[in-house]
Amino acid sequence: MISDDSLLNVFKALADQNRLRLYQLLLRSDQTNSELMVHTQLSQNLLSHHLTVLVDAGLVEMNRSIGDARRYYYRPRWDLPAVMSAWWQQHSPLNKQPFPALQQPKRVLFLCLKNSVRSLVAEALARHLAPTALIPFSAGIEPGNGLPDVMVRVLTDYGVPVHMLHVKTYAEMSEDMLTDGGLPDLLITVCDVVHETAVPRELAGIEIIHWSLVDPLNAGDTDAEQVAATRQLYHDIEQRLAVFVAQLAHAES
Repeated sequence: MISDDSLLNVFKALADQNRLRLYQLLLRSDQTNSELMVHTQLSQNLLSHHLTVLVDAGLVEMNRSIGDARRYYYRPRWDLPAVMSAWWQQHSPLNKQPFPALQQPKRVLFLCLKNSVRSLVAEALARHLAPTALIPFSAGIEPGNGLPDVMVRVLTDYGVPVHMLHVKTYAEMSEDMLTDGGLPDLLITVCDVVHETAVPRELAGIEIIHWSLVDPLNAGDTDAEQVAATRQLYHDIEQRLAVFVAQLAHAES
């Protein structure tokens, strides 16, 4: 359970209009300092101050870019909202609801460098948890090496079907996607390298969301380390999808 001091820090952090706006932006998409400056029009000093408050409150953390080690992404911490949810439920019990349906389900493409664990888990979870809200696709910029065994085992353990997953490049799937219904409504990049340097030109006109996720295959040398990292990735994407679909449903209402 969260302490009174931590609870007060969270409420104080979000009581400022600029910090609330920053947190809402980061719930939508991981962003760098410079990207946040563009979206908020805050000065460098003021932005740094507000981000420091959010970090100190435990709402936000920094993640070094895999593509450019000089760059950091700010991203929401998902452990604190879970603790806050438990606090709210204790004081005002809430029934856990399934992911809401959308009147117009969104076609979402999860794009990674090689259509490996991150994009495939996102596609599988979106199809499994939000079948009435999302029509998911996934692809890689470069050719992949088949379905990662560690991913198949973890998804199977959680009861998530894997039979519809196929490793493919964006070039291989783009023609089928265009024939099936046109460009996706939303692009979610799950790889820093793709987000920074390799988004296909024809997708530049749609909304691009970025999730700065760690590749479990690079998280350790042992099978146990990679399994643990894949499980962490699973829960991270599960939380992100819950927030993402809730935001889409709210925008529709």
